[in-house]
Amino acid sequence: MEHYQIVNCHCHDYLELACIRGYALLLELKQRANLTAKAITLETHSDKTEWLIVANNGTQESIRLDQIVAITPTDSGASFQRVKIAS
Repeated sequence: MEHYQIVNCHCHDYLELACIRGYALLLELKQRANLTAKAITLETHSDKTEWLIVANNGTQESIRLDQIVAITPTDSGASFQRVKIAS
């Protein structure tokens, strides 16, 4: 995988909010099909990469933040709409 690109702090705030509120998100991804999953938490690994941990169909998955093009909450009443994360 290519060199990690740090995600803008503004975008990071939306990801944290999605995790805190446990939103189901439509994740638009760079190198694979879109995914709908529940936001669980964010992790930073020892190599300084940042990851979104999601739950999908009873399993957890880690998605590197710079591989997320955009997130859109699918929960009614969510406090934000589509947010572009990486280009």
